[in-house]
Amino acid sequence: MSGASRRTFVGACAATVAGAGGLFGYQALRPTTRPRHIPLYAATVAMGPALEGAPVDGEDRQVVQPGQLSLLVKDSRVVQSAPDAAALIGQENAVLADAPAWTRTGPHSEFARSALQDLHVLSAGLPSPVAAWTPHWRYTWPRDAAVVAVAQARTGQVDAALRTVRFLAQVQGADGWFQARYRPGTAEAPDARPRQLDGTGWALWAADRVLAQLSSERAAIEIQTLRSLIVRGTDGTLAALRSSSGLPPATPDFWEVSERSPTLATCALLSAGLESAVRLLTALGDETRAERARTALSRLDKTIASAYGRYGFPRHPGRSDPDIGVAFLLPPFRDAVNELALQSLVGNLPRLRRPAGGLAPGTTWHRDGISWTPATSTVASALVRSGQTARATDLLQWLGEHRTVGGSYPEKVLETGAAAAVAPLAWTAASVLLTIEKLPR
Repeated sequence: MSGASRRTFVGACAATVAGAGGLFGYQALRPTTRPRHIPLYAATVAMGPALEGAPVDGEDRQVVQPGQLSLLVKDSRVVQSAPDAAALIGQENAVLADAPAWTRTGPHSEFARSALQDLHVLSAGLPSPVAAWTPHWRYTWPRDAAVVAVAQARTGQVDAALRTVRFLAQVQGADGWFQARYRPGTAEAPDARPRQLDGTGWALWAADRVLAQLSSERAAIEIQTLRSLIVRGTDGTLAALRSSSGLPPATPDFWEVSERSPTLATCALLSAGLESAVRLLTALGDETRAERARTALSRLDKTIASAYGRYGFPRHPGRSDPDIGVAFLLPPFRDAVNELALQSLVGNLPRLRRPAGGLAPGTTWHRDGISWTPATSTVASALVRSGQTARATDLLQWLGEHRTVGGSYPEKVLETGAAAAVAPLAWTAASVLLTIEKLPR
């Protein structure tokens, strides 16, 4: 990014730079090579009224600090003093009981329970799931919502998953694109962040994976409610890939910084979306559009191999700056394992590793010692589905061991091993479940 464009971008986002951002936020604009201390904003979030001495965080759920855990119903995310505590406990227990057996048995059942509770408190009763409950994160990001929907569908919450995907259909632009984030339940963006093309791929992927969890009869009905999302998403992707290079335009991705060239993550998610679109359009009987998507997918995969693959799958074409975007070329995002992408991901794990044991979003991210749990859990979910069980297990164990004292998955882990920033974080919780699902029991 040029100095001028960097200053312009920072100026436009000045209100959020101090600690908001997306899950990987605008903090990438403040490079550092020194360890940083970031406080833990919450031990967890719980359903119920404001706790004594704490500001009101919301009407029906509250941020809980480490010293307030005794005010919760044991082993729950419910405030004891809530007038409807019994009903709230019943709702939480129903989510846990309806989840598959693998969430309750085996060596990782405790980690799965925490993830289910995290997702429940960040989605139940809300018009759309939020990334976290801390104010600057209390928005719906398309990518977070997509991963949450898939995790919900795979853990017995298909109705919640469908509501999440329907929300994406409601806020999608006529050209198939999405804003970086939304005020929950609305199509309103809370700020002037640039739109992100990768959201199109995220949405198509989520719709496909959620519908796959339904009975054939129900899927045939529900896919009709998502027809506009599928058609707009496909057409928007095809339009974005019409350049002579075969690459999409440069837009921010999960790093949420300005880009002068398309990132591997954006390209990989568009390919995942197209692969899903072929299946969805075929189910809709739209064979003409399905064939266009199939042709575009073949071309995009070849372009990715040429522009990124021959350089070891870097973040930017022809560069040497790997990041976790290569994971989006693997299951659960794609149907089959791309062996070259897998080799790149595994080979770059030492470069992505941070002192506390987790991963950074990329090798050119801050040199500040901080591990990012969304990056770590996403990579774990890709590794376990690509035959790298031991590596995935190690990352999952690390995630479980670095939960907060309230049992939630935080956004960051400092060089010291301390949990930091927001907790719980929906993306991390969802990816933890997608990892545990495929581990041996």
